[in-house]
Amino acid sequence: MMDGSAAVGTGLEGGVPVSSLEWHRARTRLILGFDLRSDEGEKESLGFRAFAELERRAGVGGEVRYARWLSRGFGGFVFATGTITPETLVGAGFGATFVIPFGKRAGFSIEPAFAALPLGSDVPKGSVIFWGTLALGVRVGL
Repeated sequence: MMDGSAAVGTGLEGGVPVSSLEWHRARTRLILGFDLRSDEGEKESLGFRAFAELERRAGVGGEVRYARWLSRGFGGFVFATGTITPETLVGAGFGATFVIPFGKRAGFSIEPAFAALPLGSDVPKGSVIFWGTLALGVRVGL
């Protein structure tokens, strides 16, 4: 079984240099993805996302996630994420998915997530980049 999703997301981005923590608005991004589930184990899925960062500077990246669904409309996930251009960032995080159904196979999705990105050419030396994001979109059973 497969679900497709499309969303727009933004949030807060911060870094931890040795002496302080600064937060500012995260890069706005368009996100496209799909989740694969077995018809025998619908409570677990493996998901793939591609995103394009639209502002502050353009970028492209992706995400691989493992999700566990507690009900039809609520699940949690852990993920590995990264940007590949123009600079690299690599990290991991966790989040939740809330789906408000409209129709039998579609729904409006709300996804808060938090990630720590300690690796890559876009990370200042001695720092970790943090993303606290919120994505709003649609989810469709394919």
